[in-house]
Amino acid sequence: MSKEVTVYGYNTVETSVLKNPDNIIELYVDQSSSNKRIEKLLSRKIASRLNILKVDNTFLSELLSTEKHQGIAAKIKINDFFDLKSSIQYLSQNNGSLVLILDDLDDPRNIGACLRTANASDVDMVVLSKNRVNIDSPVIGKVSSGALQNTNIAVVSNISQFIDRVKEIGFWIYGTSDNSEVSYWEPNYTDSTAIVVGSEGRGIRDLTKSQCDQVLSIPMSGNVSSLNVSVACGLVLYEVLRQRSSN
Repeated sequence: MSKEVTVYGYNTVETSVLKNPDNIIELYVDQSSSNKRIEKLLSRKIASRLNILKVDNTFLSELLSTEKHQGIAAKIKINDFFDLKSSIQYLSQNNGSLVLILDDLDDPRNIGACLRTANASDVDMVVLSKNRVNIDSPVIGKVSSGALQNTNIAVVSNISQFIDRVKEIGFWIYGTSDNSEVSYWEPNYTDSTAIVVGSEGRGIRDLTKSQCDQVLSIPMSGNVSSLNVSVACGLVLYEVLRQRSSN
């Protein structure tokens, strides 16, 4: 099964054209654009297979609800999202998986950035709350720079229920918090692992925190009290990747 989403911005669309051309339904290009990078992309042999529509700038701005589209967008097919049942089935068949759980995140830019980091750090699945985010937002696709269409994503109604289910199949759950005395580099992440990050300001919810096997912190030595959630996410995920790469 697949679903259609619209993505925009040069880097994101280029990734789709070069890596997933068969999944592009329509490619929209601002007919007044003189962007040399777009011209070069359209001159590639692979572009001749695409359904390219020359449109005006206003059409793109209205389609995407933003004027910062860089003159290019695409309607693409992506794999349909996992639900609770299918995600547990998939993870139970892939021992040693790494899962990123975004607890209570609703900012599409942060979600897109976390997806990009997750894809780069070999995360097997990213889990989002159905009630907190519009995953079809074009902003997520742009910020993710191609990760949206190349990452396993589960959209579930109840994050707490998902955590209970993955614990039943052997996952260790690690939450992140400013108030823990355990640093993120201390645990052993080589078994089936789920990393939970929360929204900026609120952090992970109390219920979610109570379900974690361990809550971790990122040591801070400067004057700021916290990091952007996507930066914090990257630090922890790359520690997991470092450990797994050295084994």
